[in-house]
Amino acid sequence: MIVYIEFTRPKKFNLFSLLVRLIEMTKYSHVRLRFNDIVYEASGTSIHFNGKLAQEYRPSEIIDSYKLELADHEYVKLMKLCMENAGIDYGFKQLIGIALVKLFKLKKNPFSDGRKSQVCSEIVGRFLKEILNIGHSLDLDVASPKDINKILGERYVRN
Repeated sequence: MIVYIEFTRPKKFNLFSLLVRLIEMTKYSHVRLRFNDIVYEASGTSIHFNGKLAQEYRPSEIIDSYKLELADHEYVKLMKLCMENAGIDYGFKQLIGIALVKLFKLKKNPFSDGRKSQVCSEIVGRFLKEILNIGHSLDLDVASPKDINKILGERYVRN
């Protein structure tokens, strides 16, 4: 099964996206998983699946992408992970904490709340750690899309 890990930014102006891009010095502000026409992401108010229509409503520009071939058993594990996390709240405070860690070189995210809420890099980071068995050095409480991209770039070819 093919899964894409995509690094994106909104096509319309978004202050949070701009701040992430400025702090991280990247052209993207978001990371998500895509299977065929379905996107799985943490955005808006929760972690959720988005079909084609929802993607058209909030269009994104794909800046960078990795195409991964998963074995059947890995794909089943991924779907289970996605279903277990769907509906969890988006981690707005967690995102602010990540910015504080990056800007002020803090050791821990002051707004970390475990799995009560999550941001985009957290859900993709869980996929890397739990399914692909890579990125174990990532601290998911402070990981950003840039950190995820770095881990993937060390092991995979960009799409």
